Amino acid sequence: MIFITGGVRSGKSAFAEKFARQLGEEKTLYYVATGVSFDEEMEKRIIRHQQDRENQNAHWNTVEMQVQIPFTIEQLSNNDVVLFECVTTWLSNVLYTYEQKNENSEYIDNCIESLQKQLLTWRKQGATIIVVSNEVLDELPSQYDEVNLYRKLLGELHQWIVQNSDEAYEVQFQLVQRWK
Repeated sequence: MIFITGGVRSGKSAFAEKFARQLGEEKTLYYVATGVSFDEEMEKRIIRHQQDRENQNAHWNTVEMQVQIPFTIEQLSNNDVVLFECVTTWLSNVLYTYEQKNENSEYIDNCIESLQKQLLTWRKQGATIIVVSNEVLDELPSQYDEVNLYRKLLGELHQWIVQNSDEAYEVQFQLVQRWK
């Protein structure tokens, strides 16, 4: 498992896609897309990412995922590379559905545990997993409880992913720093 983080528009997605293509020359490439087009800006970003992948010399099997892992990719092998793009968007989706459904706090914990279990399962199955996330934890605490909950959960999730990763990278201004 490989973790890649960085600021918004830092070049982390391009780095992750290139990394996956290099690893997956003889393998099946999966792109787990967590973005949901709730507004015009997000719709444009999704289209841009789709066009970026179309312009590459690789065949991506795109799997859309709002919260739950799609059944179509629960079973993987060492012939597979999964690019999970991205944790911050996925966690936003979890919190959004949590608020919409008025679920209890167990819902969030169950979603996070499900993701962690699936990442470890893919790893045990031999797949290479590249997990991308935004670095948003450098800012001061917010006056809003929801933002602080998001930051807390994201920080804990990042720590868990790095702990279970073989490699960890940070991308800033298209400069890549390997931390693990």
